Amino acid sequence: MPKPTIVEVARLAGVSNSTVSRCINNPEKVDRKTLARVRKVIEETGFRPNLLAQSFRRGRTDIVLVVIHNIGSSIFSDIIDGIRGVLGDRYSIILMESRSEEQGHSRFIDLLVARQVVGVILLCSSPPFSRKLVELDNFPRLPVVIGLEPISEDLASLPSVHIDNHQAAFDATRYLLDSGHREIMFVSGERGSLITQDRERGFVAAMAQAGIAGGAARILHAELSIQGGIAAAHRLFGRETRPTALFCANDDIALGVMSVAPRFGLAVPADLSIMGFDDTIYAAMANPPLSTVAQPTRDIGERAARRLLRAMERPDETPAGTDELAEILPHRLVIRQSTAPRLA
Repeated sequence: MPKPTIVEVARLAGVSNSTVSRCINNPEKVDRKTLARVRKVIEETGFRPNLLAQSFRRGRTDIVLVVIHNIGSSIFSDIIDGIRGVLGDRYSIILMESRSEEQGHSRFIDLLVARQVVGVILLCSSPPFSRKLVELDNFPRLPVVIGLEPISEDLASLPSVHIDNHQAAFDATRYLLDSGHREIMFVSGERGSLITQDRERGFVAAMAQAGIAGGAARILHAELSIQGGIAAAHRLFGRETRPTALFCANDDIALGVMSVAPRFGLAVPADLSIMGFDDTIYAAMANPPLSTVAQPTRDIGERAARRLLRAMERPDETPAGTDELAEILPHRLVIRQSTAPRLA
């Protein structure tokens, strides 16, 4: 049987997550009837808060939680190395996936409500996570930094480190346009992803600037993985009219597309130019090597960790304004052999 979570205890008791937290950590602040009801549910379900939480009554833990979208995605390795380089000597780092399982969100909330971590680096800021985060009793006192992704409105008050995804996508699309391509499609990520929404807008803006209408209709959504790229390729290449260039929301999608192209008689880049995003370690090893947008991934990890360290060590210090909240790092285009000029 799976272990009960704080979220399940709250639901069964008809109270909020924060109320369950107060029953565990500060029972004197809860009225007797509510406390009795929650304690009864805790006893019936066998829920047990981690003993680590009790250490906060004596001091604090030294655990930093890093939340990522998919632990198998190659972009996160350099970022996590950067985080460890700054925090590793003083803090233990635990990783958690955010992929949209409800149980995953519950575990995330359990850790924060039970105060088992001293800080959080979110390498994903999707709305379900952000909404649950701001509803916590100890938000915004809990130090949280966003890395890699743009900020959702719910988390606009938090410090962040990322590139300008809109401009990066605009620049990549502009490169394909300047190479003579007009039939360009953007293979984006899942609908609702903040990071791919910014890239979609950059793609549409570049197409519109070039006088090409219907940019939004040229967007195909896929899972941000090699398997997502394979599925998208089958959908695209089965059409009567095929694009001459594809801009993909990440390198994994691009690699998936490249693996399928020969099955449809398409040579890269002679018949189809493919552009990725992220410049992961596999991009240069692809056949042909993948053109892509490079993010300073290790730098993102290091800077996010430094900002978290500062927030943990100086909890009363607040940034002076919005310019200090968002740290925008530079991107660059890396042109390799998967893209080529479109010959008339």
